[in-house]
Amino acid sequence: MTNTHWWWIRHAKSLGDSAIIHGQDDVDADLSDKRSIGLLKLRLPKEAIWLTSGIKRSNQTAEAIGVKNFIEIPGLMEQDFGDWTGKRWIDLDGDSVRKFWLNFITEKPPGGESFIEMVDRVSEAINTLSREYERKNIVAIAHSGTIKAALANALSLFGQSASSFQIDNLSLTEIEIIPDGGERIWKVIGVNR
Repeated sequence: MTNTHWWWIRHAKSLGDSAIIHGQDDVDADLSDKRSIGLLKLRLPKEAIWLTSGIKRSNQTAEAIGVKNFIEIPGLMEQDFGDWTGKRWIDLDGDSVRKFWLNFITEKPPGGESFIEMVDRVSEAINTLSREYERKNIVAIAHSGTIKAALANALSLFGQSASSFQIDNLSLTEIEIIPDGGERIWKVIGVNR
């Protein structure tokens, strides 16, 4: 293989109330969609470096796909929603919520991180891992925000543009790095497939 190929998978749905802000909390994955999991298995490379965010729902999704040996990379975690983690959006109120929704790209939830801070964290992890596993297939099971951050990194997007992508559970997003002399060219092959 001459290119570094990232295969991004968003974890299976979280169990429980879909209105809960999960972020970095450790809830179980709903692994009942066997058909989608089976289709993913067929599309993924046979030989790859397997990564997860280390959050339970990403690890459980890897195991459901049949992967036993994966590396947990905390830099690939979802956005940290701080004090809002485990709460429902509809139950939040106050100045911090209003400020957040007026500029959710750069505004932080109390005790958490902004979307743009997450993009910076994820981009740093991706760039480090891309050098470490250059010219290999890398399968990463992560989160919607993480995959949006990967797209922002590849396409040099500002957070507002990256946040516009739709990333469904158990979807596949492919990004490739093509070496070009001393430069790296990023190529987005498909999003949310």
